[in-house]
Amino acid sequence: MAASLKPQPVESGWLLRWWRDSLILLRASPRSFALLYLVLLLLNIAWQPLILSIPISCIVMAIIFAVAMAIHQGSTQITDVGRSIRDVPWWPLLRLILEIALLVAALLMLMLMFRHYLQGIFSQDHISSAATLHNLKSADWQKLPDWLRSLITNALGTAQTMLGNAFLLLSVGVIVTGITQRGYLALLAGFQAVLANVRVWLAFLLASLMLQGVITFISARLHTYAAALLVSLVGVALLILVGLYGWCFVRETFGLPGAQVAKQATALARKNAAAHA
Repeated sequence: MAASLKPQPVESGWLLRWWRDSLILLRASPRSFALLYLVLLLLNIAWQPLILSIPISCIVMAIIFAVAMAIHQGSTQITDVGRSIRDVPWWPLLRLILEIALLVAALLMLMLMFRHYLQGIFSQDHISSAATLHNLKSADWQKLPDWLRSLITNALGTAQTMLGNAFLLLSVGVIVTGITQRGYLALLAGFQAVLANVRVWLAFLLASLMLQGVITFISARLHTYAAALLVSLVGVALLILVGLYGWCFVRETFGLPGAQVAKQATALARKNAAAHA
């Protein structure tokens, strides 16, 4: 990947191309993604405060990006993939998250200053998927065990957070790929990449709003333990898919054009198939 902070426009046909690339990555190392699924399952079972949803989402995306990057580079063994997660520049990433947290805090303070004019927005419980589920008061929802409620809320909330904030997703990707280790430059690059790919950003934003609508719809229909468990398992799978799409977005915006990426991914798949033959 070119070590450049200058974002490039994504080639057309990205929706289907990234779907194919995601499937190629999944097939290249299914055991790694199965282990990743279990890791995310355990992480999302833990209670996560709503105010930390963005920092936590950034960390989750960094883990998914590290796995996808390792597999894309040909490291399909679980030990190699694990080392790639270990080698993520965590300190620069944490500095980026701190800068994001300060930015969010400043925005919240600004919103509080104008709370009289924004009280109509603040009075709504469904600003995000996580907020919607955190504030559910139905008897059926309250009967579910805490770990299951956390799993549903965290998995779907993180997926929607990253879809709705594509610039954060791109900023995390710039750090993970080692293009820069300066948080403010990564954040600036994320904003520039969104501006260079407005149509992709709008599609991600629309997907975020659609996910919010789905959550609002099903939140009142989680009447049984089995239904809630199914939603949670699908939610973790959706989170991985969002991460893979995010990786493809980062890879094409700051690295190879889509056609070259697809060619490399196909070559990787053929190489892995020959190795296992």
